[in-house]
Amino acid sequence: KFMGFVVGSPSPRWLLLALATLPRAVISQFAYTPTPAGMVLSHCVHEIPSGARVEEANDGSLLISTPPSMAILVIPPCDNHNGTYPTVVGHPRSMRIPGDAEVNLPADYDGWLQYTAYHDTEGFDSFIGKFTVPDNPKRHPHILYLFTGLQNIDWIPKVDAEPSEAFDIIQPVIQYPADWGEDHWSVKSWYVTLKAGALHSREVPCKTGDVVLGVMNRTGAESWVISSTVQSSGKTTSQTVSNKRLVSQPWAYTTLECYGCRDCSTYPKAPVNFTDMTLTTGNGPVRSFAWEKNPKPQPDQKCNENVHIQDQTSVLYTFQ
Repeated sequence: KFMGFVVGSPSPRWLLLALATLPRAVISQFAYTPTPAGMVLSHCVHEIPSGARVEEANDGSLLISTPPSMAILVIPPCDNHNGTYPTVVGHPRSMRIPGDAEVNLPADYDGWLQYTAYHDTEGFDSFIGKFTVPDNPKRHPHILYLFTGLQNIDWIPKVDAEPSEAFDIIQPVIQYPADWGEDHWSVKSWYVTLKAGALHSREVPCKTGDVVLGVMNRTGAESWVISSTVQSSGKTTSQTVSNKRLVSQPWAYTTLECYGCRDCSTYPKAPVNFTDMTLTTGNGPVRSFAWEKNPKPQPDQKCNENVHIQDQTSVLYTFQ
C-alpha cells in the first residue's frame, strides 16, 4: 500500500524517498505501531522531511510540502476499513516485540506511565521548554519516549477509551532507542491525528548529557510549528502543521511513555529534567499556574518511575 503520491514535478529523489519509507512503515496491513500518542495503525505512521509544511484537505488527506523544492506529497486518510480498526488506540494490537519471552513486566505495562497536565480554557499560543537526555538504559525497551505536548482534548492513551471525537497532538519528543541505532537517543517532532495517522519529522541524533529545546509555537489561527533542537549540535528537526482543530490547544503535558518495557532496567538511571518551560496564550505569558501530577494515573505501577513537580517551569522525572 503506497503511503502517498506526489503532485507536480518532483525530483526523482523525492519519489525514491516515498518508496524507500514504505517497507519500514507498513509492518502488516492492520498492525499497530507505538507513537508518543498511543498505538497508531502501522501503515498510517509516516516520516516527513524536516521543515515540511502539512495542511489538511477537506477530505482528511494531508498535503505535505517537502523542502527544498516544496513539491507536494499527498497522504490519503488512514485506511481503517470503515472504522473496523481505529486509527489510534491506547492498547497494543498486533505489535510484536522481539524477545517477548524475556519480558518480566505485564504485557500491558505501557502508555503514559507518568505525566503532568495543565488546562487553560483559553487555549495556548506557545509551549517552549528544555529537557535533558539521560544515560542509556541497561536493557532496550521497544521504545521509550519523553516529551512536552499540546492537545485539543484531554485524551490519555490506555486509561481513556479510544477517542471518538476529533483529536490532535503536537509534540517534540526524545526517544530510545533511535531508529538509526539501538544504543542511541534521538529526537523528532510529531503530529498525530485521528484521520490521517501520525507524522514525524526526520530524527536528529542526540546523546547522554545533551539538552533539547522543544518548541510548539502558533504561526497562524490554525497553524503551528513544532521544532526540536539539540543544543550541543545545533541540529533542528521540525514540521509546520495547519488544521482547523488546531485553533484551540488548551491541554499541556509533560510525559514519560514506554512500550515494550521488559523490566525496570529498561529505564535510565539518571533523571530527566524539564526546565525553562513557558506557556503563552493570546493574553501573553501564563504567569502563574500549577501542573497536576498524573490526573488519570496508570493502575498498578511496578517500577519506581516518578515525576516531581518543582514549580511551573521545572519538572523532574526519576526512574530509580
